[in-house]
Amino acid sequence: MNAIIIDDEPHCRNVLVRIIDKYCPQIKIIDECKDGVEGRKSIEKHRPDLVFLDIEMPQMNGFQMLESIQAEHLNFAIIFTTAYDKFAIKAFKFSAFDYLLKPIDEHELVAAITRLQTINTNRSEQLQSLYHNYQRGKFEKVTISTLNGVQFLDFDDIILIEADSNYSRFYLKDNKLVVASKTLAYFDEILSEKGFFRSHKQFIINLKHIKEYKSGDWNVIIMSNQLQAKLARTKREEFLHLFSSRR
Repeated sequence: MNAIIIDDEPHCRNVLVRIIDKYCPQIKIIDECKDGVEGRKSIEKHRPDLVFLDIEMPQMNGFQMLESIQAEHLNFAIIFTTAYDKFAIKAFKFSAFDYLLKPIDEHELVAAITRLQTINTNRSEQLQSLYHNYQRGKFEKVTISTLNGVQFLDFDDIILIEADSNYSRFYLKDNKLVVASKTLAYFDEILSEKGFFRSHKQFIINLKHIKEYKSGDWNVIIMSNQLQAKLARTKREEFLHLFSSRR
């Protein structure tokens, strides 16, 4: 897999090259660029499979560079490399893009490469979602990676999410099911502010879709599609507070 690194900090480029050489022999770095202008030219010349892309750079930042590339040429995978930026990271997560926080951790790098090798997706459509989330500050959909690509889901269409080992099963309106290639903990982190509740280690529920709560020995939540979610005893008080406030 041929890759290009685009980052204005030489030290960061050097560190990334060393880690890739040591832990990711399947990745071949074919060029390094110090800004988006050089990066765009390199992409057009080399047609890489993967681009490691910083966001904040002089002349042309990472997003500006991506916007300058025609959609039909956005046929490479992207892993963003960035210093800690809470809002940018939130945008990446809602758009299902992989990112690496500086300083780069080798284990996170290997995990990101592994995910890229198992997922095919419409990169142009995914980038449009990222632009919307990052530039407008509005998170109206969640983008989930599946074994076949990515899907863009409205929050209101999600009824229940169930843990399935390292995967998550999304139960949607109209009895649709989508299996995402990330854990329940990942979605709990990004959906907790969007009216979702982690009722149990196995379940996340959309509070808008609660139909009934059965206490006592049952201690389950009945959803609008008749599926049942467990309610952990440690979550009961918090749930009852949220449930009563929405009735």
